[in-house]
Amino acid sequence: MKKISIFGFTGSIGSQALDIIEQKPENFEIDVFVCNKNADKAISLINLHKPKNVFIFNPNARLKISEKCSKDINFFRSYQDLREHIKVNKSDIYLSAISSFECLDLTLDAAKSGGKLLLANKESLVVFGNSIISECEANNTELIPIDSEHFSLFTALKNIERNNISRIFLTASGGPFRGLSMKEVFNKSVEEALNHPNWNMGSKITIDSATLVNKCFELIEAQHLFSLKPDLLNIIVQKQSVIHSLVELKDGSVEAQMSKPSMIIPLAYGLLGEHSEEIKKIYSLDLFDEDIELSIEAFPSDRKNLLEIAYDVMRNDDNSGLIFATLNDIAVKRFLQKKIKFGEIYKLIFDNYHLIERKKINSLEDLNDNKEEINNFIEGK
Repeated sequence: MKKISIFGFTGSIGSQALDIIEQKPENFEIDVFVCNKNADKAISLINLHKPKNVFIFNPNARLKISEKCSKDINFFRSYQDLREHIKVNKSDIYLSAISSFECLDLTLDAAKSGGKLLLANKESLVVFGNSIISECEANNTELIPIDSEHFSLFTALKNIERNNISRIFLTASGGPFRGLSMKEVFNKSVEEALNHPNWNMGSKITIDSATLVNKCFELIEAQHLFSLKPDLLNIIVQKQSVIHSLVELKDGSVEAQMSKPSMIIPLAYGLLGEHSEEIKKIYSLDLFDEDIELSIEAFPSDRKNLLEIAYDVMRNDDNSGLIFATLNDIAVKRFLQKKIKFGEIYKLIFDNYHLIERKKINSLEDLNDNKEEINNFIEGK
């Protein structure tokens, strides 16, 4: 039996992981659940899966949830209590699936565990990738990416000699605005941006998919995960989200990793430690299905400034990733609050990325201080 802790258990990825666990409850003992404030869903999942410990960030939601759950469950009163527990009581598996990088220290704690870290939080690598990878290596923590694109590379690169690789392509669906110009998307509404054609995800990552910022984050993530040179990494648009990555070899041939647009396959592998026959029966890709269609398009040229920022982050060992991710966080929050237009997400990033001072990030304290400085810079403009 494996002890597991899930950071972000009420979100899309956390919920899918619990669907797998529910099919094999004898394999897992749930130690810690963490979420922000989704009270109704949290109450349902806690009562179903009966974790030993729970932490809810929002105090009002914490009170409501704790009152509706078994008194045998320990509800941590503070974030520090949660972190102390994780340091002393290590799980075999951690799933880090909290949106953005608000709880980066939890991911870092998991990286130090010596167990298995299932990482579904790309921003953590964008802003603090070198440290997370170093901690995993120093503590023999197995790191498995849960993004479908990175899991496909995780699988593909096991069987390919690195010196035979010419180029690597991560695929983007293009989101709800695929094929539209920057001018055409400028005034798109929140509701339109959240209407993703292929994936059911949280609001933040869905907006990032619509802007294509998410895919630029994934380039940076791939560099850290697989120690790849930036010049090898590219993005193409594959609207059906069936092809997840392409590896072009030096002989001109191309190997593609394909599966249905679902996180279930990487989650099942990460949780079960093997490829699952049960999952295969349900999620096997039938290439003869009449609805299966494969198309390839270039990354939109009028978003090339996003790519240039991603490459700049990959080539600089400083706070560039933190600047990129923080500016995007600020812009997406303002858009979701209907304070700015969709096109102004790009404007906020492009207008400010090169204005902010570059510096080294050597610790979480440095990172949090610099994040506050970036927020203050934007608020003061």
